[in-house]
Amino acid sequence: MTSSAGDTFVRIDRAGERAAELAPALTAIYSEVYAEPPYLWGEEHTSMFVRWFAGQRVAPGFDLVVARADDEIVGFAFGVTLRPDTPWWSTVTTPVDAELVTETPGRTFALVELLVCREWRRRGVGKRLHDQLFEGRREQRATLTVLPEAEPAQRAYRVWGWRRVAQKTNPLPAAPTFDVMIKPLSPRVSQGPRPA
Repeated sequence: MTSSAGDTFVRIDRAGERAAELAPALTAIYSEVYAEPPYLWGEEHTSMFVRWFAGQRVAPGFDLVVARADDEIVGFAFGVTLRPDTPWWSTVTTPVDAELVTETPGRTFALVELLVCREWRRRGVGKRLHDQLFEGRREQRATLTVLPEAEPAQRAYRVWGWRRVAQKTNPLPAAPTFDVMIKPLSPRVSQGPRPA
């Protein structure tokens, strides 16, 4: 998918099979974006991302999309299909219906990261990454976590059809509380994860 952002064209490509090769560039973007308010995360968080991404990129249902301006990666989004034994819901801190947190094979795709470099924000790059990542997904629903203080991200997700269903702590330094959001995926394709 290609579209214009100002005078530069931004191309959105699927890149799951190249995740290991792209890991250094994705890590640099992660570090840059999360150094900004409201996160102000440091090297400890970046090191955790490197470790977690090494496992996530080989997980069932993994998918990655990257945004490029010329040949430079300016954003990315990735996620995985949650397993029935996932720890995703284990740190929910608000009362929820048991059905919400029960996973069955192929039920939920977790949007793990959606990051865009500062100079490329508010140009539609994040929305295009989001839409391309979810195109053709076969799960029934998607979930993500977002800091309550991350107001631009919160607004974007609501506009894109997400709704807050709970709060949870994440296994990050200082155990911040995140909002948990879900979004139904197209019922015509809710047949489990995308075939490999």
